[in-house]
Amino acid sequence: MSSKNYLREKAIEPRIYQEILANQVLEKGNSLVVAPTALGKTIVAGLIINQLLVQFPSKKILVLAPTKPLAAQHQKTFQRIFDIPKDQIELLTGSSLPKKRALAWQNACIISATPQAIENDVIAGRFSLQDFSMIVFDEAHRAIGDYAYVFLANRYRKQASKPLILGLTASPGSNSEKIQDVCKNLFIKNIEIKTLQDQDVKPYTNEINVEWQTVSLDQNFLDIKGLLHEFQKEQVLFLKKIGLAKNISMHQMRRIDLLQLQSQIRKNIVQRAEQTPALWAAVSRIAALLKISHAETLLETQGIPPLQEYFERLQAQQNQQGSSKAVKTILADPRVIKAMQLTQQLFEKKQTHPKQEKLIELLQKQFSENPKSKVIVFNHYRDSVKNLVQELEKISGIHPLRFVGQATKQNDKGLTQKEQIKRIEQFRDGDYNVLISSSVAEEGLDIPSVDLVIFYEPVPSEIRTIQRRGRTGRWTKGKCIILMARHTRDEAFYWSSKAKEKNMHAVLQKMQKNPENSLPDKKDLKEKQTTLGKYSDSNIEQVEIFVDSREQASSVAKELLELGAFIRTKQLEVGDYVLGSEIAVERKTVEDFLSSMVDGRLFNQLKSMTETYQSPLVILEGNPTELFSLRNIHKNAILGALSAIAINYRVPILFSQHPKETAEFLYIIAKREQLGKEKDLRIRTGRKGLTLSESQQFIIESLPLVGPTMAKSLLKHFKTVKSIVNANENELQQVDNMGEKKAKKITKLVNSNYKE
Repeated sequence: MSSKNYLREKAIEPRIYQEILANQVLEKGNSLVVAPTALGKTIVAGLIINQLLVQFPSKKILVLAPTKPLAAQHQKTFQRIFDIPKDQIELLTGSSLPKKRALAWQNACIISATPQAIENDVIAGRFSLQDFSMIVFDEAHRAIGDYAYVFLANRYRKQASKPLILGLTASPGSNSEKIQDVCKNLFIKNIEIKTLQDQDVKPYTNEINVEWQTVSLDQNFLDIKGLLHEFQKEQVLFLKKIGLAKNISMHQMRRIDLLQLQSQIRKNIVQRAEQTPALWAAVSRIAALLKISHAETLLETQGIPPLQEYFERLQAQQNQQGSSKAVKTILADPRVIKAMQLTQQLFEKKQTHPKQEKLIELLQKQFSENPKSKVIVFNHYRDSVKNLVQELEKISGIHPLRFVGQATKQNDKGLTQKEQIKRIEQFRDGDYNVLISSSVAEEGLDIPSVDLVIFYEPVPSEIRTIQRRGRTGRWTKGKCIILMARHTRDEAFYWSSKAKEKNMHAVLQKMQKNPENSLPDKKDLKEKQTTLGKYSDSNIEQVEIFVDSREQASSVAKELLELGAFIRTKQLEVGDYVLGSEIAVERKTVEDFLSSMVDGRLFNQLKSMTETYQSPLVILEGNPTELFSLRNIHKNAILGALSAIAINYRVPILFSQHPKETAEFLYIIAKREQLGKEKDLRIRTGRKGLTLSESQQFIIESLPLVGPTMAKSLLKHFKTVKSIVNANENELQQVDNMGEKKAKKITKLVNSNYKE
């Protein structure tokens, strides 16, 4: 590395393995660094950043993290370790104001950001990634599917002259397919792995003692479990009788198997659309199976209060308009009724899960041995988080703090980012000694290291297991306890996670030893040739497309960028895309088409489009045969809606298989409409053929701080648009509710010279 240094003196003491990792990345190029939590992956990134700032002083660094708190944590870390003005290490998230974002892109040398914020700016054409010497993708295992990491890595590789990509993760996936997918999406050429067993790592790590403790369900639990299981067996028997569910075990009905069966049933309905009464019954049965399977999971792993709340939600659904047949079937079944009655009785008796008693015992033991301990209890279910906090608050010496995500679910209010940060500080300062957390604390938050981590239930994901376990053992010897109920899903989840983690390490070691045969082919990392290549010509003007801001993050907008279109995002009053002065397009997935048909939105949208644009268009995206199988809507009603669109509204319908094909349609139509024609692309509001008074009001409403009511007042007072425009501030203020501020803004607008 260069002798010049942007790192603050004594801010960090790089470990030997961190320096080796940084040098390997700089030497080998795009790399994925896989290392457990607390081995200092962020410091590795910092060492690489330091070298790049020296080597390419005019370039910037972009560090991406999946959550706002984690992005803020990275900003704080880099401000601490780099001898760079703090205002040149910026934080950008979805809540950052446009002015701040523009200044950050212009002036910052290191930007820490959430990927969605950057994705929106790139899609809208506000900024380019060409000025970055490196992009860091933290929690790189997220780089799959439609996640923003995938799009940004691809755009960066195309826009930057010398792109360098660094992926950081504790676990990229449990099998070679998942790991290769991440590597392909991030254009990874090199994998670097560090484990707690490596000789150069051991001096810096602390042992984590992992143990599991089992409890047994009492007879009351087993009685309810038996009733729920009998209901499920009946549904599976029905499915087997009609030739389905051949691979579903009567003794162990896994959720993944049920979901796969549900998908297969829908395919069968599509294939045999004319004779499907038994298959429609199967759809209802599988839905009932999934709901009761979830109820049994709550009983086995969480206990009576969460199960009682779930049953109450099912009863509330039954009373709602349009409740599903599955819910009605469940609540009419005598075995389920009996199970609900037993649950109600146990709930009134305040019966708890045996894991709760074990948890209290473990916490009391921990605090008696070390009163200043800090403990995190992970629980997958937010209902259980709430219940555990309420119970633990009653125990002397235990001071629990609820910690959940930002979303509000039913009566369970979420925590804002500020509230999350405040609670972390309270936990760090010792105001509370037990953090009862949902999965939100597994990833992306600056949670302090703790003495003990307790899994209230095992999770079948190796990524989540590694992240949970990594919350202890950072500075001193750590301990992790996994609670399990015997002969339940708990045991299955535990062994599933253990097998996945073992397989992950084996696959990674193989890929590292033999990267040529394990990493994606170099030809796969080359830019894909667009299917519209024959239509492209770099010498002609660029196609411009207005995209509704609600469609901005869709795969369609990303595909349009790949095709070379210039995207302008705006909240459109009519349509999702505007391709020309007279062409607006409403994009509907099959699911959205059916939903909007039922609730009436579809025909209101069509009416607005036909009144506003001369050539409106609907693109129906997805498998057309699913129109008749996805929802329980009569075929004639769907055919009637399609006929009305074509005949009554005179709106053409184009069918597209997927977002990429939708983008190709949009691009070709926009190209035919725009290129070679001297037309300005503009969006329309309201309907075509406005009356004179409506047109006058429309013009005046475009003035600053003027709404419909004020526009009418101005027109009534001054009579003409010309008189309003020519009025001075004092004359404008004679109109009711026209203050000095509004008058100044209006006169400034109409009297200022136009500057292109």
